[in-house]
Amino acid sequence: MIFPLSTDRQLRRTPWVNISFITINALIFLFQANTAHLDLQWAEALLLDPVEPRLFQFISYQFLHGSWQHILFNMLFLYVFGNSLEDRLGRLGYLFFYLAGGIVAGLGHVLTSEAPVLGASGSVSAVTGAFLALFPRSHVTLVYWFIIIGQLTVPSMWLILFSIAQDLIFATLNMGGNVAYLAHLSGNLFGFVVGMGLLATRVLPREPYDFLALVNRWRQRRQMKAMTREGGSPWVRDAGKAVAAEAGPLNAKSQQIAQRRREVAQALAEHQPELALDAYERLSQLDTQQVMPRQQQLDLANYAMTHERHHTAARAYEAFAEQFASDEYTPQVLLILGLIYVRYLKIPDRARPFLEQAVKRIDDPARREMAQEMLEQTQRPLP
Repeated sequence: MIFPLSTDRQLRRTPWVNISFITINALIFLFQANTAHLDLQWAEALLLDPVEPRLFQFISYQFLHGSWQHILFNMLFLYVFGNSLEDRLGRLGYLFFYLAGGIVAGLGHVLTSEAPVLGASGSVSAVTGAFLALFPRSHVTLVYWFIIIGQLTVPSMWLILFSIAQDLIFATLNMGGNVAYLAHLSGNLFGFVVGMGLLATRVLPREPYDFLALVNRWRQRRQMKAMTREGGSPWVRDAGKAVAAEAGPLNAKSQQIAQRRREVAQALAEHQPELALDAYERLSQLDTQQVMPRQQQLDLANYAMTHERHHTAARAYEAFAEQFASDEYTPQVLLILGLIYVRYLKIPDRARPFLEQAVKRIDDPARREMAQEMLEQTQRPLP
């Protein structure tokens, strides 16, 4: 058994609306348990009946549950993911979003099934779909209970995508049983589309690590790789774009640069290398001349190399070698640059000047010999 416990996103305010939803669901379930022994006869009119649906049922069904396990898992997921979503959307926005997510999930069920449905699962699925759009780089602490009890932390994106894939497989194989998988999927889709729409239209202020930002950086990395393969430098902007950039207010650009540098430093301080690398790539796109303090710049370069982000590693090492030319570590950086351009990026011409310097400056015989061998490789004609 595995269930979520918390996320690593810090809240700015108390999520009173989400707490109210959880409380209302719990009180209604306790009323069910103490008055009807869970036979739900008194609540049949409040279930969402696909055969003869009534408008109020699209709201009422969201607050009914059929068992302790049903409400426990729904409320646990709602607590873990809903708090952050309310914090981002605001109380009124979250109130309407949650109810709308349940309505859309109910419509998905009505269109695909004739069995009555109850539960907050559709609304919670909408919450997790929006969470995926707004906070894909956050992490979730899970508690597992098999033979032993323990905790582990996983990216929230993995957990949510795994849940969606599971619902999709079960729905495709018609393994529904008593679970309204298509209601879950309808809620997920609604939440994700609404979240992405709010980001794209900037109704919600953009954040560095939302899903749209991930897509943009993925596209930028593809462009950088393509430019490098063609022999150009991904770090030199197009001249027309450079002129347009210079025409803007200098103060605004300086503020953006300062913000990007803070993001890099904060991610490094929190030991989140991938976030730090993402922030560094955005900083470099904004201003190719930006260099972080010595240790931070070196950490960025080493992180990029470790995570096989070789274009970013090359940029970071080059900036380090230029800014800290007399540093004791620079000869090794020159060797690493030669290695990256020869073995990973397959651009031997760009490796040659770094290797030539490395041969002259490296004291260690073994490393100097390695640099010399790679340098000779760059001087051989291509087959």
